[in-house]
Amino acid sequence: MDRRSMAARSPLTLLLSLAVAAAGVLQVRGQRAPSIEGFITIDCGLPEHSSYVNNRTKIPITSDAGFTDAGYNRNISAEYVRPQPQLSKNYLNVRSFPDSVRSCYTLPSLVPGSKYLLRALFMYGNYDGLDKLPVFDLYLGVNFWWRVNISRAEGSILAEVIAVIPDDSVQVCLVNIGLGTPFISELDLRPLENTLYRQANATQGLVLIDRRNMGDTGNYPIR
Repeated sequence: MDRRSMAARSPLTLLLSLAVAAAGVLQVRGQRAPSIEGFITIDCGLPEHSSYVNNRTKIPITSDAGFTDAGYNRNISAEYVRPQPQLSKNYLNVRSFPDSVRSCYTLPSLVPGSKYLLRALFMYGNYDGLDKLPVFDLYLGVNFWWRVNISRAEGSILAEVIAVIPDDSVQVCLVNIGLGTPFISELDLRPLENTLYRQANATQGLVLIDRRNMGDTGNYPIR
């Protein structure tokens, strides 16, 4: 069964989208950085009660211990640890889910009916010592979001979706499809103005396939 047929049966259809320019993308520009109210930034696999601030974006990053009760914290293999800034701190550890077919994070304190960007990051880094590159599925609630296909141990994968969330919380779930253990490096949520990305509404969302920042000569981090 392909991804399109799976998504078509779900209440929310996730459409592929090419995001061009910087509309709706939050960037840091010196002292005029936008508010980070409502941001959720989770370093998956970070020890419980741990947190830190990203040096570039100045966004607080927290452990995932309060968002899921499944899985195990693991560190990537030492051979894939590179000095900053070549490897961001969020890639040094992962949370893996070897025991369940479906394992979920619950992101709370949302405004029902509002629009959000959700971002998931993955870097395998041979954290389990098996040298086996996994393939698994990612869901937003009951809706298929993305098939995560890890092709290089040192490579990172980003998945993004923009969706209107009907409730005051949302689940992001990793599903084992028999091709290796699901894992995740980072999970982010960003509130968006409801006037942005009008194609994303109560019945369909937008899945990122590429983003181009046209004409900007600065080197500003995306938040």
